Amino acid sequence: MSVTNFYAGSLRYGPSGKKRKTISMSKPKNKTMADYNWSTPKDNAIVRETKHYPSAPLTSYEKIEDQSWKLDESKKFTVAPAYNKGAYQVIPKSDIKHIGK
Repeated sequence: MSVTNFYAGSLRYGPSGKKRKTISMSKPKNKTMADYNWSTPKDNAIVRETKHYPSAPLTSYEKIEDQSWKLDESKKFTVAPAYNKGAYQVIPKSDIKHIGK
């Protein structure tokens, strides 16, 4: 019987293809969460080496300026493909009858 290459580089399976037992499940845990003291910092705490820049302060709301004039101006034009070309062109309403000629 030959060894399959499917399991060749795996840590979970042995060379025969049989799944290995995990050591982490069989080892007893040394420390519990009660053993850790999260409230006090350690003596070798990490200190920032770079300058600390605070966040920008909160500002009041500023109203966005009215841009309804863009909609009115765009109603004067239309967009159409140029004759026998792939690009589009902007055409005034007065020249719509010449599109594609």
